[in-house]
Amino acid sequence: MKHSVLIVGYGTMGIVHTKKLSAMPDVTVKGAVDIDPRALDEVRAAGMVAYESLEEGLADPEIDLVVISTPNEAHKPIALAALAAGKNVMTEKPAMLDSAELEEVIEAAKASGKVFTVHQNRRWDEDYLVMKKLYDEQTMGPVTYIESRIDGSRGIPGDWRRDPERGGGMVLDWGVHLVDRLLLMVPSPVTRVFARYSYAKGLPVEDGFRIQMSYANGVEALAVCTTNNFIGLPKFHMEAVHGTAQIEDWQMNGKIVRLFDKENDADATPILAGQGMTKTMAPRLIDYAERAKVQDNVEILSIPRIETGMDEFYDNLIASIEGREEPVVQVDSVLRCLRVLEAARQSHETGEAIAFESAD
Repeated sequence: MKHSVLIVGYGTMGIVHTKKLSAMPDVTVKGAVDIDPRALDEVRAAGMVAYESLEEGLADPEIDLVVISTPNEAHKPIALAALAAGKNVMTEKPAMLDSAELEEVIEAAKASGKVFTVHQNRRWDEDYLVMKKLYDEQTMGPVTYIESRIDGSRGIPGDWRRDPERGGGMVLDWGVHLVDRLLLMVPSPVTRVFARYSYAKGLPVEDGFRIQMSYANGVEALAVCTTNNFIGLPKFHMEAVHGTAQIEDWQMNGKIVRLFDKENDADATPILAGQGMTKTMAPRLIDYAERAKVQDNVEILSIPRIETGMDEFYDNLIASIEGREEPVVQVDSVLRCLRVLEAARQSHETGEAIAFESAD
């Protein structure tokens, strides 16, 4: 079966999707729509059709997949128009500006019988997949706390991402990734959401956030994004009953520190710490080669590696259009994430924790 694709928004991600889809057998990116004449010149230079309008592109009977990579506020009207025209739809994140918009598009997709999915590409990041593996396999025992963060110091780009009416701000930029992944990692209801946003740069949109989620199974998780932090903290930090794992950066530097003799974790010797003594906070200063002290019976393990890439997403996109697979990014999971983010905004505005899903 051959497939013909229309790209709506031929910017950075539109070009990425064009390259990925064009490399697939039986898939042709026929053309693109963009409001920028320079982008249309690039489309023509690449040998594709530069449609003069969305309506012209949707009227092309060869097109069966529409890929939306426009600014956030345009996702909903384009998706609804494409579904009404009988096209399958994949949109960039955030799927929509809010859960109500997404519910409307989901219903339209069900009525049309066409595929609608979202490019949640950060689900394929290696750091996330490794931490999910550690969680699933209980490498350090039952997990109690997870922190996922992205730190930067360059502020928000000076374009539509600073405009609240266009879905600007870091919550719809990185929150839809960090929270989405934590929801997938921990298969338990989120019972409580508490959040604080940052407006350090004086913009009308948040330039950072801290979103805390409490799960019914006892796990606590924190999603953090900063854009004015010149000393970034680890991208992932996970605490469990018998150890801790940490991934420092995009290069996957990090380590796992784990008890290797859980039954004989002896009491510590008090140490001088600052102007006082502590036994509770005494570090595990061991000779890792000799493991000489029983009370310091921990081992250091390397962070495992996972080979990953986005080919699975694009392969699944075509397979779902052909009815051979279900979309790997289920829109119900995207909807749940948007609802958590809405609870987070309510929490920031009220200063209170927001009750969310029932533990039953």
